[in-house]
Amino acid sequence: MSREDTILYQFPISHYCEKARWTLAFKGLPYRLVNLAPGLHLRKTRKMGCGATSLPVLRHGGQIVQGSDAIIDYLDRIQPEPRLTPLDPAEAAEAREWEVFLDREIGVHLRRYFYHYLLAQPAMAKRMILHDTSFSIRAIYAFAFPAIRRLMRRAMNIRPETAEKSRQRLLEAIDRLNQTLKNRNYLVGDRFSRADMSAAALLAPLCTPPEHSFPFPQEAEMPEVLRDFRAAHRQEPFFLWTLKLYREHRG
Repeated sequence: MSREDTILYQFPISHYCEKARWTLAFKGLPYRLVNLAPGLHLRKTRKMGCGATSLPVLRHGGQIVQGSDAIIDYLDRIQPEPRLTPLDPAEAAEAREWEVFLDREIGVHLRRYFYHYLLAQPAMAKRMILHDTSFSIRAIYAFAFPAIRRLMRRAMNIRPETAEKSRQRLLEAIDRLNQTLKNRNYLVGDRFSRADMSAAALLAPLCTPPEHSFPFPQEAEMPEVLRDFRAAHRQEPFFLWTLKLYREHRG
């Protein structure tokens, strides 16, 4: 299929959408991006008949696939090579277990922790959320951002106490990664898989690899608490490993 037959609906800032972008690039599949913004994306997901409201959503010909994990499953099925799901059943199960853990313990908690501080800085938040979106979306956000910010906080359960709990859960997940990576290059087996891609993509907002397509703020621009959190972990195994995966598999 041509680039016009494969469309990825996404939030440019989203680390879950980065998993889908990386999968398409890894497979060498041409595709077109449609950038949406939180809150305003609901009309599009409803129009496509999606069962949930989240992005990414892949339209491939007549197929609609929602969610980064489901997109990996689908693309591994229609184009097996290069493969992201290990052929060995035990390794495939282990990779999926890692993926579930990473989505839940890093994806959700890093997002909540970061957004808690990002949404407190409206100018930066709008700049990041609205990156490469249409003029009409930016115009709506100019007036509706306070209401959309409340909606985002409610949808992601962002409050000071939940942000602190997410920081603790994130630290625990990072510690597990550090322990796992002591004597190995990949999370499962001896080759790059969906487990490694999931970890690196979900950690990208913290590690800000230069190969990433999103223009993350310069470190000096970041909220101080996030800048300090990043500085405290930049020499840890998980951080250096994430940068290495981006250099070797996302360049």
